[in-house]
Parts: sequence; structure tokens; C-alpha cells
Amino acid sequence: MKISEIFNLGVQQVQLDFVDIDIKKDYPLYIDPYLISTRTDPWSIEVDRTIKSFFSKVAEHIRNDEHAKAIELFQFMSEPKETCLGISRTGTDNGRGVGEENATGIIKEIIKSKAIETGIVQNIEDIIVFVDDVDKDKLSDMATHIIRKHLIDYTKEQCTIWGIPLKTNQSLPYWNPIEEDWTTCQDELLFYKGRELVLVPKAIVSSISEYNAQKYGWHFVISEERDEQLRRRSTLVKYKKYKNGKEKYFLPKKDVDKDIGRRIADGEFESRKDFLRQYTQKKPELFERFRKTRTGAVKSLSNDEIMQFTGYEDISKIIDALIINLKSIPIGTKHASEYHKFIRSVLEMLFYPHLNNPTIEEKLHQGRKRVDIVMNNISCNGFFYRLQEKNKIFCPYVFIECKNYGKDITNPELDQLSGRFAFNKGKFGVLMCRNIEDKELIYQRCADTYRDDRGLIIPLDDSDIIAMLESIKNDEEDGIEEKLEKIKRTIVING
Repeated sequence: MKISEIFNLGVQQVQLDFVDIDIKKDYPLYIDPYLISTRTDPWSIEVDRTIKSFFSKVAEHIRNDEHAKAIELFQFMSEPKETCLGISRTGTDNGRGVGEENATGIIKEIIKSKAIETGIVQNIEDIIVFVDDVDKDKLSDMATHIIRKHLIDYTKEQCTIWGIPLKTNQSLPYWNPIEEDWTTCQDELLFYKGRELVLVPKAIVSSISEYNAQKYGWHFVISEERDEQLRRRSTLVKYKKYKNGKEKYFLPKKDVDKDIGRRIADGEFESRKDFLRQYTQKKPELFERFRKTRTGAVKSLSNDEIMQFTGYEDISKIIDALIINLKSIPIGTKHASEYHKFIRSVLEMLFYPHLNNPTIEEKLHQGRKRVDIVMNNISCNGFFYRLQEKNKIFCPYVFIECKNYGKDITNPELDQLSGRFAFNKGKFGVLMCRNIEDKELIYQRCADTYRDDRGLIIPLDDSDIIAMLESIKNDEEDGIEEKLEKIKRTIVING
């Protein structure tokens, strides 16, 4: 059963910020440390710092020849079963991930490889490229242990949003970057039939198919070795002379790959990854190029890609049901919570993968003010990315207010939302409301707020939300972007 089914959430994967795991299955999805390191939203930055803190401590011990201390840091990596991610031999109760014995083996392989001392491994994700016996399952498992506290806090936030009960209990060990050590704490945890579950943001999982030894070896190392062999006119190089007298020297990459395999079999190298290590030590710029090219290649999975694992959903039927639901919600303060709940259910559909990690009734200014919903801006392109890069509107967070009013919103509602903005939080918000009779007037009021340097607010009513949902249903890829951009342009030009 999936989380959404166990706790009767009444929503589908496309409406959830986390991977809707099935506790009886494993999904071939993995927490991706490299993907996390490329993100610029505040949550990902903090998570990345925790991962780097752990690996920095491991590297410090290895460089100081304190191998026993380095090995000790891996003793807390028991088999993680809380996320139901990765591939197991016999299901989620008996994975083939890290485990204590495997963890000790991994750190010993890291030490044996001398990959840290030589400088070719500088981040935890690099070990999947250069260290034997480390695959994406084990890399994901290690990341899970290290960032467990971040995932626990995220799980609490999601459970608050969806009304899922929690239970106070002792947590499993997690890495504390301040103390630079493993620790535990009493915390509110998610349990089902005595089993702890941890929710994972879908924005940080991938199939880890772009940052690995195979991609680096084939596209960079073997390509470089082929060019080198061609320059030297080695015995591997093939020669062809055409009837017109032209000559050509060529060398297929598969021949280079086969030759490397032969050299490994002959004992020149211990393994394929040993070859990559030694080659990279001679030409470290290759791996730097590889890392830089992965930035664009490694990105959050789309909802469609995630549904390949969690199960296909008929988006058209979901959208039709949402539109009917929206139209059936009565206007007025009595039904404000119902409208608020509806908005939560559509945010993921409208704004993922650009916004994620929604929190509700977020406290601001030491608790003196609250905002209905806050989402992290994790966009690498599109509307929310351009807000910061082009319009210079600082918005690491996006503030969302929901007004179930029967009349047009006026200045007090706009002032309330702009009052939530802050120099270190962001100056952009979305005001959700039921109906705007005079859109020209409300846009002008938003322009006044923008002109006074109090931030940018985009108002959206039922008709706007329905139009954006319909654009998803009709596969209009840029429909939502165009709607937001049109409203923003009107406000900014008037301002």
C-alpha cells in the first residue's frame, strides 16, 4: 500500500511533494547527493552542507592516516528501510544497500583506492565513479543516513499538511554537522504498524544514471584515450585508403574499451574503476569537465517520470475532479479551510518541479505573523528562475495566501501578504482568491506595491487556476508559464 492509501489522503502522486512510496515494494529511485549539490534553494543548501560536513570529516581522518577513526564513522550505517527507495533482493525488509558490514567494506575500499589522498575524490558522490563496490543503491543509502534529520523534519512538515498522525520516539542516528558526529534525538516520527517511515522529497531523487563511472568512462576517459591513440598512431588504430587516394585513420571507441578490458584482465589494473582512478590522476581536468557537464544533465524527475515507478495516473480525470471540487466549494470564511485544503492539493500540479517543500501556516517574525503556505523556489529555468535572474526579485521562498472571499481583494489583503516579505526570505507572493471582477484594478494595486519596492504579488482567482489546470490536461507545456508571465508583465510595466 502507498502512503496516500494508508492514510486516506484522497490525492495522487502528482499532488504530493514526496515520493508516494509503497511499503511493500522498492522503487528504483535514489536520493542523489549530486542533484542536491546543484540545487540553490535553502533546504537543499542545508542538506548539502550536512553531506559535505560528513565526507569532509571522513577525508580528514584518511589524509591524517587515522583509518580507524574513518572506519568508525561508517559504523552507524545500518540498513535503511524507512524510505522504500532503491532495489532489494527480497523487498523492502531485506535490502542490498549499505548495511553495517557493507559500510565497513566501503570505507576500506575508499582507503585502499587512495582516491581521497590523490585528490580525485572530493565529494561523496565521486565515490560512485572511482571506488569499487559502490553503486547507486549504496550511495543513496549513505546519503539517507547522513541527512536523516533533514528527512525527519521534512516528514513532520508533510504530515502536518496532510493530517497524518506522528508518534514521539527515539530517532535512528543522523549526522550532526555542528558536533561533527553521529547523534540521535527524541522526535515526532511517522510509524505504520510499528514500522518507521521517512518521506523523501521527489525533487531530490533520480535514477542516478548521469553521474556514474559508466558515463564518465565512456564519454570522457575512453574518448580521450581514443584521441590519444589516434595521435600516436598506436597498433589499435585502423587505416583505410580510398580509391581517390585519400587516407583515413580511425579508431572505434568500442575497440578502445575492449583493449582496456584486456589490460584489466592481464593485471595491469585491478578493476575498471582502478583504471579510471589512474587515468584521472594523470588528467584531472577530465573529471572537472565531467562534473560541469552533469549540472545540466542531472535534474529533478518530472511527475511523468516518477509515475513510471509509482504507477500511472489519469491526469485528465484528476484535473476534471479538481475543477468540479473547486466549483463546489462555497465562498465565505466558514469554508476557508476547505478552500485552503484544495489549494494545497493543486500546488504540486501547478508548480512542480519549480517549487517544492510546502509548509503551512509558516511562522514569520518570531511568530508574530503567519502565512498560509510557503514553498521553496528550486527552479533552474522558467518563470520562477527569471524572477530572480532577470527581474532581480529575490525569492528563495514563495509566499502563498488563500482568501475564500466573495468580493474582490483590496489593499488590506495585499498589504497583509507584502508584510510577510523579508530581505532574507524573499519578496514574491501569490494571492489565491475566488473571483476578481475588476482585474485591471487589482493588477494596478499590485503594481503600486511593486513600485513602492514592497515586493511583487500575483493574484490568481478560480478562472486562472482552472485555465492553468486545463493547460496541463491539454499538454500545453508553457500554459502555466505564459499565464504567470502575462500577469507579471502587466504588473511590472504598470509599476
